[in-house]
Amino acid sequence: MIAVEVIDTLERMSAIGDEWNTLADQCQSPLLDHDWCLSSAEALHRSDRLQVVAIREDGALVGVAPLVVESGPSGAHLTILGASRLYEPGGWLSASDRALDTLIDAVLRLGRPILLHRVSVASALCAKLSQISRHKAVTVVRSSASSLAVRTDGARADHRRGLSSTITGNLPRVRRKAERTIGPVTITRVNPKPEEVDAIVDSLAAVEDSGWKGERGSSLIRQPDLQNFFRRYSRRAAVRGRLCATTLTFGDTVAAVELAIQACRRHWQLKIAYLDRLSQYYPGLQLVDASIDAAFEARMDAYEFLGSAERWEEAWRPEVREYRLMAAYPLTVAGIVGACGDVASAVWRKTRTTLPRASASEQRL
Repeated sequence: MIAVEVIDTLERMSAIGDEWNTLADQCQSPLLDHDWCLSSAEALHRSDRLQVVAIREDGALVGVAPLVVESGPSGAHLTILGASRLYEPGGWLSASDRALDTLIDAVLRLGRPILLHRVSVASALCAKLSQISRHKAVTVVRSSASSLAVRTDGARADHRRGLSSTITGNLPRVRRKAERTIGPVTITRVNPKPEEVDAIVDSLAAVEDSGWKGERGSSLIRQPDLQNFFRRYSRRAAVRGRLCATTLTFGDTVAAVELAIQACRRHWQLKIAYLDRLSQYYPGLQLVDASIDAAFEARMDAYEFLGSAERWEEAWRPEVREYRLMAAYPLTVAGIVGACGDVASAVWRKTRTTLPRASASEQRL
């Protein structure tokens, strides 16, 4: 027997955590587990906007779509919890193709436009949403920002032989210079307890605020909701023994901090920050290189760079993870209105980029 539930309270969402995580463990990504989604719901969204769709078969949880209603210039959409603020890869959970089919149908029956920012091209969700019948919904699929990952399941020496001199030669030289100029270079890696999390997040936030993110107002210190998310999620990850904090110090100065999750035989870089005034010693690169080496030593499968792929990450010969932006518009009034609004917004954005700039005299009119 199949049962569908739309969860719209934090209390009910919290109550199914163990079942949710059992399902998430099959998907091999901590970004789909209950800790991540509940922390997003608590810190980044209004609780009355929750629309988490849960599917049960004979009483067992077999599918979850962690959704929330978000309003934008073109109207309201169903989106993945946390996706619009964190912009990390996301998806839905399902125990089987049948469960996923039921989950998709249940979400479409909500009648709202669906906007999923970064769905893995390798996922069943990406394949099935692309094949929705035109009698049910209109779908749009676009490329989205990729991410990078370094395979660490081979021989560390073999991997390093293929790296550029920027990593194998320049980093050690700059490290020796830092030791002569500032003091001993030390890397400390810990799996913190929940009560130690706030001090680590405070340290990372202070280092991050020292650079361009602080100047632009995009650091954690300047964004309380994101800071709240990382504190909540990190505490929960620490309870499960998944949180890893790595600190690079030059002498007595904290030069860089990395917050990561170790799960599914992978090291997932959640957040990294370096002290801007010491950038000539490449503290961020030094810390990433050390963490990748540690992933090799721990015989993990990969070191996952989260966020969007950056050129500097290519120095370690990473693999590319491809994602798609997916939109589905049910054949309802809300779905059709949403589709029209999104089309109009897209046309307006394109028009603004192609219109000629007005002259100074025209701008004064």
